[in-house]
Amino acid sequence: MCYPRICIIKTVITAFALTLAASPLAALTVTASNPALISIVDSGETISDITVAGVAGSVTSLALTLAGLSHTYPDDLVLGVVNSSTGLGFVFLSGVGGSTDVNAATLTFSDAAATQLPQSFGSGGGIVSGTYMPSNFGGYQFASFNNATSFADFNGTSANGLWRLYVNDISAGDTGTVADGWSLNFTTIDGAVGGIPEPMTWSLMIVGFGFIGASLRRRRNSMVTVLD
Repeated sequence: MCYPRICIIKTVITAFALTLAASPLAALTVTASNPALISIVDSGETISDITVAGVAGSVTSLALTLAGLSHTYPDDLVLGVVNSSTGLGFVFLSGVGGSTDVNAATLTFSDAAATQLPQSFGSGGGIVSGTYMPSNFGGYQFASFNNATSFADFNGTSANGLWRLYVNDISAGDTGTVADGWSLNFTTIDGAVGGIPEPMTWSLMIVGFGFIGASLRRRRNSMVTVLD
């Protein structure tokens, strides 16, 4: 059996608990970029840096974009990114495109993409702008950093710190550029603000507690009447 005032209290408490359980964690999307021209050194290494600061929470997804890649022999290229603050690196491009020139291609690399870049001298053709899965067909790794196997390995870490793009041309005879630099796109979740009811939820809860108060006042009045 459920007495009305007890049912009201139980309903409001249950609603409050469900609200806390259902309230989402705060997600934040941040893009950090370095738009400076990257000149790819023939048979050498070029480094470009992005410093990220003030981003709350932990990384839940990461994507990287090269803005305007051109090269006369993309098979020469090996590219990787490192978060110097954590010492974790990830080679996301090698052995792609063969000898077909790539011209001003904007390439986004994401674990969530549907396909990889065309492998060198395969049937996929040349490199064109688009979103691709990491494409490290040469199996390259960093010698001085811990190596990730996907962008997802950065999940749970902080987005803040020094991020460094390594662009290597491993064979002589061809050059290229990344005309508009590169960027990192982070999604983070800040668990510190999770579970906080929204304003409308608070107002409904206040109304509910008002009902509880009224019910308790009626209960006290009834008790006085009985005692008299």
